[in-house]
Amino acid sequence: MISLFVQIEKSFSKRERLVFFGALVVFIVSGILLSIAIINATTKLIPDNGGTYTEGIVGQPSFVNPLLAKSNTPDSDLVSLIFASAMDMAESVKHDSSYKVWNYRIKEGAVWQDGTPITSDDIIFTIQTIQNPDTLSPLYSDWQNITWSRVSEREIQFDLTSPYTMFPNILKNLRPVPKKLFADLSPAHLKLSPYMLEPIGSGPFTYDYLEERHDGFISAYHLKSNQMYGAIGQVSHIQNIAINFYENDDNLIKAYNLGLIDGFGTYEKSLLDKIMLNSTIINAPSSKYFAIFFNSNANSYLTSKNIRLALSEAIDKKDIIQKIMGGYASAEYGPIPPSLPAYDSNVKSFYKFDPNDAKSLIAADGWQFNQSSNDWEMTQKGKTQQLSITIKAPDIWPLNDMAKYIQNAWDSIGVKTDLALVDFQTISDDAIRTRDYQALLFGNIVFPTPDLYSLWHSSQMFYPGNNLALYNSPTADKIMESIRQTDTQDSLWQSQTDQLQETITNDVPAIFLFSPDYFYIHKRNLSGISVGLISLPQDRFNQITDWYVITKRVLK
Repeated sequence: MISLFVQIEKSFSKRERLVFFGALVVFIVSGILLSIAIINATTKLIPDNGGTYTEGIVGQPSFVNPLLAKSNTPDSDLVSLIFASAMDMAESVKHDSSYKVWNYRIKEGAVWQDGTPITSDDIIFTIQTIQNPDTLSPLYSDWQNITWSRVSEREIQFDLTSPYTMFPNILKNLRPVPKKLFADLSPAHLKLSPYMLEPIGSGPFTYDYLEERHDGFISAYHLKSNQMYGAIGQVSHIQNIAINFYENDDNLIKAYNLGLIDGFGTYEKSLLDKIMLNSTIINAPSSKYFAIFFNSNANSYLTSKNIRLALSEAIDKKDIIQKIMGGYASAEYGPIPPSLPAYDSNVKSFYKFDPNDAKSLIAADGWQFNQSSNDWEMTQKGKTQQLSITIKAPDIWPLNDMAKYIQNAWDSIGVKTDLALVDFQTISDDAIRTRDYQALLFGNIVFPTPDLYSLWHSSQMFYPGNNLALYNSPTADKIMESIRQTDTQDSLWQSQTDQLQETITNDVPAIFLFSPDYFYIHKRNLSGISVGLISLPQDRFNQITDWYVITKRVLK
């Protein structure tokens, strides 16, 4: 056959040979394209199981344990992958008519990653350990005044001192640990357990091994799909997850540009400008927001609503978003971010940017403007006072840049403003615990079903409460208490939540600034990565079992 083809080809003239081979190329290409079209028309791509995904994180794991892991740390990232939440493993969560008694039942077949059953004893042990102050658990405040009783191997009854319709929020934030691994350790000595870095959990991924440099720096942490997770949730498509750790953002970006990692998450828009690979950037909404919280106990001038409102009107939220966040944020007008369904858009009407009106508000309080010194003064009982305030903020981006912007804005209306920029740990361990600030620039996180009680109720004004503005409103307190007793599916719940947002915003206990966007960056060739609403950074893994890195074709 080949020899015949050669003979025929030799019999062609030069022109005929060109026409023949041209037609042959067209025939072959058309055949390939037709085959591709037929395949595409009769089959579809679906996720396949297998493959490895490598993410980069700045920092180091220390305690990969839900009892000790702090939010926004590598520990909490790993915990979210290795440990299932109590709500994930719940077969049912029921309550009585008072919302004070809750019955929780574990799914049948739920097991730890070593194959042993998850029981009510494990969950009770986890809660007991959290409630012990010697543990120093970040979840300590969640479980105060909650008691329990063991109903059966798979069921627990929780008794609350007051009605609370959003108790499932607490269960969602609880990730149980195996009692058998920690029961013989005192809470104060939990950190000594070898299971702090080599955990046995219940989540979609299980610990495999870690890589450590000679200097002790953990360079990588390897996980594999937990095939026994099926009784709790969907088994992951991805077979292996590798987490590479870096000392700083520059090293992280360098590793990404070299192709050493597949993706990473960040709030910092500036990192996007350093990406050199073809990438997909997921711009995820966040329920985190930044605000200035006033403490009138430390600065008596702040007891005046006119002064607080004037300070608010001096700040151009849109401008601060553009100049500091590059436009990647949403203006915040009240105590619930616009990314959440419970957000009440009416709170926008309580804000305006008007420096001239801000000055009028200050004057209405009896202050006189001194043209020569460009500040406000008031003389009482022969003593002249100057209107001044100090902003305290963590010395980290974007809070440090925001603080400087706000200082200039307040100075521009004649309010002498000083800055106290300190390290984040000092803010957390000192300023917030003792409420040692006049105006605190800080962030709050609101969960998808928002409960503002811990953030704004008067009973939470002092540590460990999180009412950073020391807000004390009998009206708002009553609304918050009523919300806790109202079913979240009842229209009354949203009506009360709207009323609360408007009450807090109108009282101006804080200046709400903006909610930053969260970015998840990954290689463009990986189409199976999805990220939804971000409350805490570890929430980027909420849909991890749906992620995939390889595909296969099946008939339609």
